[in-house]
Amino acid sequence: TTTTTTTTTRAYSDRKRRRGMIRFVLASMCAYAMYGVVFGRSAAHHKLSARRADAPWEEWDSRTVARDGREMMQAMRLKCDLGEIPRKTGFRGVSRRFRPRRVKTAKTRSMFGFGRAVSGDIVAKTALLTGVNADSDDSLVMLNQFLTHYIDHGKIPAENIYVVIHSKDGDAPKEIQKALKKRGVTHDVYAGKTLRHSELSRYWQFQLANVMDEEDWVILADIDEHLFVPRGSGADKYSIPGFLADADNLGFELVNGVWIDRISNDGTLSKVDSKESFHTTFPRQCRVGERCDVRRSPPNTNNEGKPLPREGMVIAHKLKFAISDVRCLHDFADDDVVPAAALNIHQDNIFPVPVSVQHYQWHAGTVPQLRAVAKSYEKCGLSAAHDAAQSLVDALEKQQLVVNEKSCPAMACSASVTNSPEARRIAIVTTVWEHVDGVSRTMKRFAEFIRGRDDASVLVMSPDLAERDYVRANSYDSVHQLVAPVPAIEAPGRPEYKMAAPLQARQRAVLEAYNPHVVHVAAPDMLGHSAVRWAAEVGACSVCSYHTAFDTYLQYYRVSLLTSPLRHLLSGFYQLCDVVAVPTYAAAEHLHSIGVPGEKMGFFPRGVNRTLYSPEMRDEQYRRDIFGVKDKELVILWVARIVREKGLASFVKTIQALDALADSGKDPEIPPFRVVIAGDGPDLEWVRSDLQRLDNVVILGHTGGANLAKTYAAGDIFFFPSKTEVIPNNLIEAMASGLPVVTDDVGVNRAIVQDEVSGIIVKNTEPIPGDVTNYVNALVRLMKDRKLAERMSRAAVESTVGLTWERTFGSLLHAYDRCRPGLPYARHIPYDKLDKPELYPTNSDATEEVRDVIVDADAPDNSLLYRISKGITGGYVKSLEIARQDDKTTANAAAAARAL
Repeated sequence: TTTTTTTTTRAYSDRKRRRGMIRFVLASMCAYAMYGVVFGRSAAHHKLSARRADAPWEEWDSRTVARDGREMMQAMRLKCDLGEIPRKTGFRGVSRRFRPRRVKTAKTRSMFGFGRAVSGDIVAKTALLTGVNADSDDSLVMLNQFLTHYIDHGKIPAENIYVVIHSKDGDAPKEIQKALKKRGVTHDVYAGKTLRHSELSRYWQFQLANVMDEEDWVILADIDEHLFVPRGSGADKYSIPGFLADADNLGFELVNGVWIDRISNDGTLSKVDSKESFHTTFPRQCRVGERCDVRRSPPNTNNEGKPLPREGMVIAHKLKFAISDVRCLHDFADDDVVPAAALNIHQDNIFPVPVSVQHYQWHAGTVPQLRAVAKSYEKCGLSAAHDAAQSLVDALEKQQLVVNEKSCPAMACSASVTNSPEARRIAIVTTVWEHVDGVSRTMKRFAEFIRGRDDASVLVMSPDLAERDYVRANSYDSVHQLVAPVPAIEAPGRPEYKMAAPLQARQRAVLEAYNPHVVHVAAPDMLGHSAVRWAAEVGACSVCSYHTAFDTYLQYYRVSLLTSPLRHLLSGFYQLCDVVAVPTYAAAEHLHSIGVPGEKMGFFPRGVNRTLYSPEMRDEQYRRDIFGVKDKELVILWVARIVREKGLASFVKTIQALDALADSGKDPEIPPFRVVIAGDGPDLEWVRSDLQRLDNVVILGHTGGANLAKTYAAGDIFFFPSKTEVIPNNLIEAMASGLPVVTDDVGVNRAIVQDEVSGIIVKNTEPIPGDVTNYVNALVRLMKDRKLAERMSRAAVESTVGLTWERTFGSLLHAYDRCRPGLPYARHIPYDKLDKPELYPTNSDATEEVRDVIVDADAPDNSLLYRISKGITGGYVKSLEIARQDDKTTANAAAAARAL
């Protein structure tokens, strides 16, 4: 019995042990599968199977085919006359086996505040590749500074760095090899007079093939390039692997860099000193301009006349992209390879903000390096690039080896450098960008204005980006305008508009990396709310421009009951902003009426291109060919989006009534007329249907550019019965084109159109039209009295003088300058005490005797520039005395209103 019991117990224990082992194996398999799915680290997915180094180095070729059938490498090989390669030329063999390791991030690390690379996670490997010219006098000092930066400051493990030493005779200096061995850095020596980039990249691809995965990171940097990543927090706040881990977790696969050239105080090409930090030796931060950027962006033609691609400088990329496709070193080896024109990568996976690459090239060894670069270009048939490099050498020698405005004419230093602390960084957060409406047109003009400046940059964050926006942002010459996408869905019933989600992890990461001084929000939607809150969290200034009176739209969709709660939401949003940029005093009054404090409001008008929008653009042939105008016919013009909130029903009903009146013969003095509608929108088919029986109606659809200007100038009367505009750009453009205006009696229209001077303000009308007699009477009056129309036309043109886009954006930059996060914009901080906002808390009393204004006396007295900014902080005035008088009049009117 005892034996049987023991046997049974043992069998039960064995079964239990087997079941436990099975559970363990199954659990391990599940865990491994989940790890691959969630973290994207499946070996089957990441192994470089298409580029394994199975063959010896001499026989190995990195130009292989990937699993999807595409050729891995897309770089272009130039035909270079580099001479015969001697037998003894080649790589001598690595000093130690290259074994890069994955880095465990510090537990306190939080580069972007979220992502999975926190709490001590092990992340993707990061390999750093560089080359050293052993025959250069300053190579040892440059190498030591390079290693100190990347190992001690950038936290890249020494065993993750691979250095190739180029020595013409094969005898690498012992000091260089000793420095590398002391640090534990893998290195190899290439012996030979010429080292080609094609051979160097193939060699590195071979070395990485068996030790890294496709999802691991590669940094290719010249010995004079020091990469700085956005600062995180904790023990490794400057960690390059940590930054790339965060980027990896957010789905990014490529990071661009932007050169910041470091120059000595007097511009001399100083000899580098082993005892002094480069930061001290080269304190000035500059952009040297196109003439002196010959190595970064050589002229783009070769001896065969083929265009060579010019892309942004990639500083870090996933190993899934072949090294030759991505980048060539500029100071090492001969350029016989041109990187791929376009990598096979979705634009969303490129980190939108280029990281700073401090470039220490302007030292005593620069001229010999440039001569070698020029010779390399010449060997490869890049005659234009050779001439540019040689021309730079000549210019430097002519200036006694000094980098200044004469040797580098476009040089801009310190405050003018985009990535320097002094340069203003502006993040525009907007739901509309490519879709054509007043908001997108204005904000795109502003971004283009910033792009042309050296003292600021702009990041556009929007769900409405087009391919051309990405291409432009990723080009070499685009350091002033960047773009970042936002997830969104189409708006129900209005697919031309997007509904964007609040800022997600990706967008917050990009904003944190960009570190804007100003967050400019264009709409009070979910995206806008989250952007304003983010700005408050990080201490950036939030400027919310007021473009659309959404609360006035509801009456056109028969949901007026929602007006009150919507106004409550709008008021709450704009009260969160540091500055509310309004285009007219009427817009300011409307916001104030729903509870937005006046002290938050600044001035952001709209400009008009008076060269484009001008009576000079009138073309009678255009009227006949496009409008079908016959002799003596007048043109009543509509230019706007075809949507009901623009007063579309009033327009259609008025045109029908006017046509009926003309046909009835009751007023025989009404001249023949034609109605031209330029625009597109969701209600276009309804307009076609309602006006189809009228043979004098022409619908052009969307019109833009020069044709839009011709369309305005070809009209005779501009009819726009809208009650919902915040700033009607079309009214301003029509007036600049010489058209008298007929519009509705609402605040913003009264601010722009002087009744009986530049147009007719129609009173006593309804949003959902019943009786349109007043509209018809106004139109008939201008049609019959052509002298009145001509007088109004001249006044309309004159009133737009001075309303330039330069002044428009100047007033917005003025608001940026004056904005201080958490403090009111108006009156509470004296202009000469802006640097001490802590002395003026939010609830402090007014301290300025005169409203902050921009004095500009160059426009005519009746210019819109002065009229629409009356009483607004930051508005334009002809003189301070006029500003004081305006404020006194406003104060008296307010006191009288309170008394009543």
